[in-house]
Amino acid sequence: MSTTTRLTRKRLGVACIAAVTLLTFTGSTQAAAPAPVRTASAAQPTDATLGYRADGRADSLVIGATAAPPYKKLWSRDFGTVVSAPVAVGDKVYAVVNADDGTEGGPRMMLVGVQASTGKDLWPAVSLEQNEPQAGVSYGGGLLYTQTARGTIAAWDPATGKRKWSVSIGSASMQYPPVWYGGLLYLQDGRGTALALRADTGAQVWTASLSEYSWAPTVVDATGVWVGFDSIAWHHLDLRTGAELHRFEVPNVSGAYGNPVVLGAGAAWMRSSDSDDETVTAYDQKTGKAVRKLPADATPAFGPGRVYVAYRGKVRALSTSTYKASWTYTSSVQAATVRLVANGYVYVDDADGRLVVLDQTTGKVAWSYRLSPTPPPTSNIVAEDDSRGFVVPGIATSKARLFVPGAEGTLIAFGKG
Repeated sequence: MSTTTRLTRKRLGVACIAAVTLLTFTGSTQAAAPAPVRTASAAQPTDATLGYRADGRADSLVIGATAAPPYKKLWSRDFGTVVSAPVAVGDKVYAVVNADDGTEGGPRMMLVGVQASTGKDLWPAVSLEQNEPQAGVSYGGGLLYTQTARGTIAAWDPATGKRKWSVSIGSASMQYPPVWYGGLLYLQDGRGTALALRADTGAQVWTASLSEYSWAPTVVDATGVWVGFDSIAWHHLDLRTGAELHRFEVPNVSGAYGNPVVLGAGAAWMRSSDSDDETVTAYDQKTGKAVRKLPADATPAFGPGRVYVAYRGKVRALSTSTYKASWTYTSSVQAATVRLVANGYVYVDDADGRLVVLDQTTGKVAWSYRLSPTPPPTSNIVAEDDSRGFVVPGIATSKARLFVPGAEGTLIAFGKG
C-alpha cells in the first residue's frame, strides 16, 4: 500500500462527536470475561517476547520477564536498512530485516536468527518469498511464522532456519504477522477475510467474511479472535469455527490507521485518528459499551493493575480501578510510545531518539539509551506510526536480556554483561 493511500485513509476522520455510542451489536453474549490476572496462553513460554506488541493480546506485557536495568551493551549487529519487532525465546532472538544496503533499489526481506548472548548467527539468513515490505515474524508452538504483504505465510524451524511449510492466501494486503493460539494461526488478509490455519501444516481450518477491509493486526485471547477497522468497528469471532460472536460499530468516528485492537482491563481499546479527537476509547468486550475515553496519540500498554497512556509526549500510569494517574513521564519533543512492560519496568520509545526505562511504581527513569540523534525542532514528529518503513517496530526481552532495533538496520542486545 502506498504512502499516499495510507495518508488518504488517515484523513478520512470526521468531526469529533461529544459522546461515543454503540450503533449495532449482534450475536451471542456468552463469551467469558477475561481473567483478572494475566497469564500466558497454553503451551506458550513465559519470559519471552512472541511477536508484535509481545503476544496475541497486543497489550505489550511480557509475563514472567526477568530483565532489569541498568543494562550494559552486549553486542550490535548491522542487518541492512531496518529490523522488525524482534521475537526473543530462551537464548535465541529472531527478526525480519530489510537487508538492502541502499544499493539494490528495493527491499530484500530476510529472516534472521542469532544467539542472544553473542549475536552470532544460528543459521544463514533466509530470504522471504515475495521480496517486499510489511513482513514480520511471530512465534508459537515451537515454530516461527512470517508473512509478506501479498499474503505468503510460512512456518520455520527456529533451530535450523528451515522452512516447514508455506501457503499463499492470494490478493492480500498484510502488514502484521499471524498470531498463534492453541495450535492454530489467526490472521486477516486486509481484503475482508479472517482466517485460521493449522500451525503445524498451514492447512486452512476456517475463513470468515469481515464487514470491511482492515490492515490491523489480529488480536486473540481465550474469548475469541478480534479484528478492528478504521471506522471504529470490530468483529469478535469464535476461535474454533470463525463464527461471528459479536459485531460492534461506532458511528461518525475514524480509527487510527489499521485501528489495532488492544485487549486490557476487560475492554477492547481503540484510538481515533481524527486530528481534532486524539483519543483512545475502551469498549466492554461483551456489550460493546464505551466505558472509558482518554486523550491518546499512541496505543496503550498494560501492566498489573495499570494502563499506560501517551498523549503529546506525556505518558501517564493510570490505575485500572480508579483511572487516576500514579505518575507522568514527559518527553522533551512531545511524542512518546510505550513499547513494552516487563518485570516492573515500562519501556518508552521517546521520539527524542532515546529508549527510556521507567520504574513502574514511581515513574522515575531507571535507565536510558540513545538510539538516534534528537530530531530538529522543526521536524514533524509522530508519536506512533507503525505503518512506516518495511516492518512493524518493537523491542523484545528474554532471559534477563533486552533486544532493541536501532538506527540504520541495527539490532542491539543489552544485559548484565
